[in-house]
Amino acid sequence: MISIRVLFPLIFALQIFVAVGLTGAIAYVSHMREAQDTAAEILDLIGSTMDDQLYKFMSMPIDLTRIYADDLRNQPGLRFGDLLSPKQVRRMVEGVWTQNQMTRWVNLSIATPAGQNLRFDRREYGKKMVKVSDLRRGGDVEWYLFENYGKGGEPLEVQRIAYDPRAEQYYLAAQAKRDVVISPVHFSPLLEGAAPVVTVAEPVYSDDGQLRAVVSSDIYLGGISRYLQNLHLPHSSIAFIYDADGKLIAGSRSVPGGPAPVGGAAQLLSALESRDPVIRATAEYIDRNYGFSNVPEDTSFKYVRSDQRNYVYTVHLFNEFGLNWRLAIVIAESDLIENLIEGIHSAAWLSVGLLVLAILVGLWTGAWMIRPILTLGKVAAALEKDELDANQLDIRKLESDTHRRNEFGELARIFLRMVQEVRTRHDLLEAQLEQLRVNIDQGDTQVQIKQITESEFFADLKSRAKTIRNQRKRAAERPLPAFVEHEP
Repeated sequence: MISIRVLFPLIFALQIFVAVGLTGAIAYVSHMREAQDTAAEILDLIGSTMDDQLYKFMSMPIDLTRIYADDLRNQPGLRFGDLLSPKQVRRMVEGVWTQNQMTRWVNLSIATPAGQNLRFDRREYGKKMVKVSDLRRGGDVEWYLFENYGKGGEPLEVQRIAYDPRAEQYYLAAQAKRDVVISPVHFSPLLEGAAPVVTVAEPVYSDDGQLRAVVSSDIYLGGISRYLQNLHLPHSSIAFIYDADGKLIAGSRSVPGGPAPVGGAAQLLSALESRDPVIRATAEYIDRNYGFSNVPEDTSFKYVRSDQRNYVYTVHLFNEFGLNWRLAIVIAESDLIENLIEGIHSAAWLSVGLLVLAILVGLWTGAWMIRPILTLGKVAAALEKDELDANQLDIRKLESDTHRRNEFGELARIFLRMVQEVRTRHDLLEAQLEQLRVNIDQGDTQVQIKQITESEFFADLKSRAKTIRNQRKRAAERPLPAFVEHEP
C-alpha cells in the first residue's frame, strides 16, 4: 500500500504537470504553427517584392532599346553611311538618354547592315565609354571615353576580335521577326571574359522597307547577381535565378562561374553543380520533387539541410519576354523568424521553469496539507499505546495545528479536546481501578482473617491464650508474704 504522504503530493503534482504542461505544449505548437505561417507570408512578400524589382531592373534595357529605336524612326533623314563618324556619334548621343539614363549595368548598341557597330557602355571603367567596330576595317573593337572620341587620341583599349554584329543571334532574330526580340543567354565578345548576357534587340526600317540599323541593349547576368547581392538578404539566405534546364543565371552570393568550356563551346553551369551548398541543395530538391521546367508558379516549400529548416519561394520570371526563368529565394528558418522562435523558446523555457516551480509548490502544499493528518495519526497511535505525554513532540504539533484558521485547525481542536477527554477519563479510570484494587485487597484480607479465626487451630490458640490470661490474672491477685518477711 502506498503511503498517503507519497500518494497525495504525487497526485497533486501530476495534476499541476498535466494542466500546466498541456497548456504550455498547446501554446508552443500553436505559436510554432503561427511562426511558420508568418514565415511563409514573409517569404511570399519578399519574393513578390524581388519579382517586381527584378522586373524593373530587366525593363530598363528593354525600355532604352525601344525608346532609342523609336527615336531613330522619327528621324528618317538620319543616314548611317558612316555610323562611326564623330559628328554622327555626337548626334546619336544627343538623341538618346545616354547622358542621364545610362547606368553601370546598361548599355546601348547600334549595328548597321554595313558591319559597323557603335556601343555606349560604362561597365568596365564606370565612365561613359564609346566602343566602335567596323568589319570593313578588320572588326577590331576600340574603346574611347565619351569626351575623347573623335579628337585623334589613342583608344584606351583595343579588342582584336574581328567583330561582326550581323552574325550575332540577336541581330538575325530581330531582322527575321522585324520586331523586338530577346535572345537566349549568350556570351558577348564585347565584354571582358565573354561574360554571359541576354540581348534585347529591335530593328529599325526605312519607309521603303530597308533595314537601317538594329538597336540592342545587353542585360548582364553579372549585373543581375550584383543586384541580388545588394538586396541585403540575411546571412544564411540566398536568392538565385535558374532557367528551365536548371542552368544558373544569377545568384546573390556570387556571380555565376562564367563560361564552362565544353567541347570548345561555352555554357552556363548547372545549379546542381554550383559551389554554393545552399543553391546545390535547393536545386537538388527542386529537380527531385518537381523538375526544373515544371515548378509551379508562386510555389513555397520547406526542406531540411544539415538539421537546418529552409523556406523556399519560387516564382516564374519574364515569361512575357520568352526567357522562362525562375527565381528561387531560400531563407533559413533561424534568419526568417529567429526573433519569433527565440521568443517562443524563451516562453517555453519559462513555462518549464514555472512548471517545475508549480510542482515544487504542489509538493510543499501537499506535504503541508497532509502533515496535520499525519500528526493526528501519530497522536492516535501514541494514545492507543498509552505513550502520550504532554511534552511529546506530536502533541505539541497538534496544539500548534489548533491555531490554523481552516478545517484542519478545527479538526485539530476537536481531536485535542477528545485527547484531553480521553486522558481525563483514563486518569479517572486509573483512580477508580486503584480504589477498586484497594477494596479488593481489604476484602481478601477479611476473608483470610475469617478463615483463620474459624479454623480449629485458631480456636485452640484462642483457648490456650485465654487459659494463660486467666492464670496470669490469678497470679497477680495472690499475696506475696515472702517478700514482706525478709524486708529489712
